[in-house]
Amino acid sequence: MPEDDFGSALRELRARVSPESAGIPASPPRHRRVPGLRRAELAGRAGVSEEHLKRMEQGRRRPSPSVVDALAGALRLSAGQHEHLRTLAGYAPPPARAGLVPREITPAARRMLDRLTEVPACVCDATWSVLAGNERWNAYACPSRSAHGRDRNMAWRVFTEAETDVFRTPGHLAAVRASMVAGLRAAAHRYPADPELRSLIADLRALGDGFVRLWEDPAAHPDGLDRLRVPDGRGGRTSFDKDVLTLTPGDLRLVVFTQPATAA
Repeated sequence: MPEDDFGSALRELRARVSPESAGIPASPPRHRRVPGLRRAELAGRAGVSEEHLKRMEQGRRRPSPSVVDALAGALRLSAGQHEHLRTLAGYAPPPARAGLVPREITPAARRMLDRLTEVPACVCDATWSVLAGNERWNAYACPSRSAHGRDRNMAWRVFTEAETDVFRTPGHLAAVRASMVAGLRAAAHRYPADPELRSLIADLRALGDGFVRLWEDPAAHPDGLDRLRVPDGRGGRTSFDKDVLTLTPGDLRLVVFTQPATAA
């Protein structure tokens, strides 16, 4: 294994990644003596000891493939950077990018979205990140086409209680949270090497017991429909039922809002 190359690359990446980009609240500049992440910060997010990370950076410890993937997730590396880090550690990149979440809208998914003009609809990837929405979706729902990064992820917004005009009853909110956790758990099994997914799950776990309790209970499942209300533009609210359809190939989610026969 080209240990010196791997250790040097790891040190350089740690120095270049800001605490904010890794999801770590930044300390006042005068309190930080190193550029980028502290060794302890990266070790904690990757699930390894600080001493183990130190030895890897010094070329004295061979990382396992799972540790390389955990480091890539903690550093929020791109797919290309992740593959390069695996190569430096002496491991081949996953064949044909296996283990990575598909994030491209297929032609079939695009056609369906284009034809759904009467109801709000969007296409998500397997992590609940919105890839595209139609005009009605962008008018009614969050996240919209103007959102970026984590703000485009529906699970992140639901568990962080991001500001939104969408209203759900406590029961419906519990159901949608359980559904999203079930989807993320399934995605983690299908795409174990995806650094963005690993990072998202780590950050959701860090939010507290609400997510962790659902994540660690494989029996947890959604109970009932997801009904929500959004402003109708006239001072009132319009009720919608949310349905989610899985699209293959591409492992995408088509999310559609439809009005129930008797709107509340």
